[in-house]
Amino acid sequence: MKKMVVSILAVFLISLSVGTFAAAEGEPQTPKVNLTEEQKSELAKLHEQMYSTKKELVKKYVEYGVFSKEQGDNVLKMMEAKYQKLKENDYMMRWHPHPHHGKKLDPKE
Repeated sequence: MKKMVVSILAVFLISLSVGTFAAAEGEPQTPKVNLTEEQKSELAKLHEQMYSTKKELVKKYVEYGVFSKEQGDNVLKMMEAKYQKLKENDYMMRWHPHPHHGKKLDPKE
């Protein structure tokens, strides 16, 4: 009986300490980086390659019947919108947290 009480108490104390370590770490701060024109052009080239490859992939899925024509068009529209937004942001990816995780988005970004 004494061993069981000590075991339960130990598990309880460990579970409390694990939660405080995770909460103490906090939000990681991402530094503001300004890319050079050379870096931007290199990123532009890589993103263009990825975008064209993904477009080909979606078209193949439509061709093989995995997606309907409408689904393929919707996916391509979303991809185009994301790609244009990325270009507008000078190929700096924005990693915004999801609102359902309890974090607030910065309205300035």
